[in-house]
Amino acid sequence: MVKNTLTLVNHASVLIKGERKSILTDPWYEGEAFHRGWRLLYENPDADIEHVLSHTNFIWISHEHPDHLSIGFFRKYKEAIIDNKIVTIFQHTKDKRVIAFLKKGGFESIELATGEAFTLEDNFTIRVIKDEFYDSALLATVAGRKICNLNDCPLHSQKRINAFTKHYGHCDVLLTQFSYAAWKGGRENVQWRRSAAREKLMSLVRQGTTLRAKTVIPFASFMYFANELNSYLNDAVNTPRRVVEFCRDQNVDFRCVFLEPMESLDLGDAHPKQQESSLQFWEDAFKANKTYVQYVNSSSTAQLAKLFKNYCERIQKKNSWWLIRLCSYLSIAFKPIALKLVDTGEVILVDLANQSLCPSTREPEVALHSESLAFIFKFPYGFDTLAVNGTFEELRSDGFCKFAKTLAIENLNNIGYSFALASAFDVNVMLIFVERLKRASKKLNAGAPVQTSDAVRAKAA
Repeated sequence: MVKNTLTLVNHASVLIKGERKSILTDPWYEGEAFHRGWRLLYENPDADIEHVLSHTNFIWISHEHPDHLSIGFFRKYKEAIIDNKIVTIFQHTKDKRVIAFLKKGGFESIELATGEAFTLEDNFTIRVIKDEFYDSALLATVAGRKICNLNDCPLHSQKRINAFTKHYGHCDVLLTQFSYAAWKGGRENVQWRRSAAREKLMSLVRQGTTLRAKTVIPFASFMYFANELNSYLNDAVNTPRRVVEFCRDQNVDFRCVFLEPMESLDLGDAHPKQQESSLQFWEDAFKANKTYVQYVNSSSTAQLAKLFKNYCERIQKKNSWWLIRLCSYLSIAFKPIALKLVDTGEVILVDLANQSLCPSTREPEVALHSESLAFIFKFPYGFDTLAVNGTFEELRSDGFCKFAKTLAIENLNNIGYSFALASAFDVNVMLIFVERLKRASKKLNAGAPVQTSDAVRAKAA
């Protein structure tokens, strides 16, 4: 491969190549993600991935979401990764789950503390920047060119982007998302999805402008909601041509360039051009007929109750049960919630504080498939998965927030925190968690207003 280049492989995966060394990011190239909720718009041929790996020295994983940490990829290409002596890199975390998984699988792996400089070769260094719960950004300097890969980091507000820029400086090339990638209201709440799509466009403009990027490469949104229960979420996503036209209408100072799979950008080119064929490749992919999957494994109330018991045992090991019961009693969080199972038609009441799951005649607040609820009870990342894939419906205006306050506790546990009054509990983490719930609640009934590009430039100055 040509030296000092950036090649898009797929979705959030790019290969950044220096003179002799290279680093591959977030490899997800085939299969479903988020409990049969997502699929790629395009899947790479095996030969392309084998070629990429033969030119790879390091693999960086930004965070453990399955469209970034693909278990299927590491299983399928384990031999090639080990034979090529490829080293995996992950952010330093409290729980060590990802680094332990990689090492157990036989992969040479290292952790980097946030902001720690790591040299791949002369004139090629990287830094991993942890952000909020579990996301991280990658800053790479290659032959004097600075690349900023924001990935899924929630740097949307001007305040947060300004703070990031103050700490880490400007960049030449910016990689960032261009469309929403999680639940955005129920079937009838298209206004929130339209607002979320436009806010992504404004975030891209704010980021590119504030970071003074010369080139912005939109990526990490080359997927679609692929389940029959969440397919409606595709109705307002941003397409590449819309992104390019929006940037043109905003008269941005940077060049917005979409790359198609295996297309490379010369990092020495300060004025790259958008190839029409690359733009059309993704336009065709967005417009192509899609295959949608469905959940087929129903669970009875008795089966769910058994899984719930195991779930409660996991919660009890890492959290203060008396504090959970106190918050429930004071109606702060962990209140009983009525759920309708769309596959069986039953309504069940989930009461975490009292460790009870039983049939109910209460008006349901959220509707979901029993397979989704079973997934939450089986896996520590279950609720996080559901919030992303959106295979549920809110039946009352506060249903989602109540649902999250009841069953999202393992989101904190997964990043090494406990719901307890111990010194290990970080109040700032809880504040971030609560603030996210507040933002979601506000947007359920109306889209948030967005800023104009003039306002963006004024605040970035």
